Amino acid sequence: MKPKAIILLVLLAVAIGFVMSTYMEASESATFEQAEANPDKEYHITGFLVKDKPIEYNPLEDANRFTFYLKDKDGEIRKVISTEPKMQDFEKTETVSMTGRASGEDFLATKVLPKCPSKYKDQQDNATAAAE
Repeated sequence: MKPKAIILLVLLAVAIGFVMSTYMEASESATFEQAEANPDKEYHITGFLVKDKPIEYNPLEDANRFTFYLKDKDGEIRKVISTEPKMQDFEKTETVSMTGRASGEDFLATKVLPKCPSKYKDQQDNATAAAE
């Protein structure tokens, strides 16, 4: 086998290993407590949007900043500061998946992905309201 082919195979194997390790780390959801324990490390956290706390967004002041509150899988609620613009209909979301790091009592999110409620849930809620 030619040396160029061997080098190419080794580089391909390293690239596949890198992609797999990144995917494995991203698939595991952490908690705010874990993020606070290592503030220099970036974490992936999934939780529920706390709808009785304010969502703050002022595009005239800073279009790339909005804040909201999230409850993680352990039940801890933290203020999240996002460095992305607020998504349309963000208030309607139920769960949020995000990546970022802890900063004191807050969580600084660099990537926020809202999980929109299912259209079937809306139909179910309407049917329940009509039955009452």
